[in-house]
Amino acid sequence: MLVILLNCVTLGMYQPCVDDQCISRRCRILQVFDDFIFAFFSLEMIVKMIAMGAYGPCTYLADSWNRLDFFIVIAGALEYCLNVENINFSAIRTIRVLRPLRAINRIPSMRILVMLLLDTLPMLGNVLLLCFFVFFIFGIIGVQLWEGILRQRCFLKPLPNVTYPKHNDKKVPNKGK
Repeated sequence: MLVILLNCVTLGMYQPCVDDQCISRRCRILQVFDDFIFAFFSLEMIVKMIAMGAYGPCTYLADSWNRLDFFIVIAGALEYCLNVENINFSAIRTIRVLRPLRAINRIPSMRILVMLLLDTLPMLGNVLLLCFFVFFIFGIIGVQLWEGILRQRCFLKPLPNVTYPKHNDKKVPNKGK
């Protein structure tokens, strides 16, 4: 559970747009933590597969939550194996977000809640259809009422009944120097 918590914290601290090349110290430290977490989860999966067996009835891959763990670890391995300089595999990296789902396997009451939520999803189909219909109708109304009013907003055309502030093109003297 502590490794899953550590994974959540490191994922929250990760800034993909700030340091794309992972040059900063913060990014390198987070990368070391991510490597440790991946190694821990991989080792856990291998130990479970050896202890329970890999495939068949009453084995590791017979449980759907273990298959989710297996998918997460294999996706992480793909990220490390396919680490090429010129190719960006950010789509594979997003699978790291699924790692906190491993906590579901550890806490039985959370597993029951998630299964209950998944069982109620088909019943929400009518509600989602109604929401789509309402958003669609309001979208049509919005387009009809405000069509073209937001077009070319970068270029302000002066309206005859509106007073605009005057631009002062004079240079302001720099008092600090």
